[in-house]
Amino acid sequence: MPRVRFEPANVEIDVRPGRRLVDVTDEHPEAAVPYSCRSASCGTCRVRVPVGMEAFAPPEDEELSVLDIFGDGPDTRLCCQLRVIGDAPRVTVRVVDP
Repeated sequence: MPRVRFEPANVEIDVRPGRRLVDVTDEHPEAAVPYSCRSASCGTCRVRVPVGMEAFAPPEDEELSVLDIFGDGPDTRLCCQLRVIGDAPRVTVRVVDP
């Protein structure tokens, strides 16, 4: 089970495979990830995943189209769409400033 570090909040949470980070952050608001839509259409919950991207399912087309608008690069994802599919030695997600 990966331990996900949320930055800049400096909070670490164990996340079981199959869980979506949006649900985890609902249970742990101290992770401080901003959400406005929760349906891969707005981009307020963009995070960089500098470490541990392999723990997450690959992005689907809808998420990719939103990320393309912002042009942030391949290490950026929408937290509302991140689903843990496996383990990684370390996982870090860093909230992107709007």
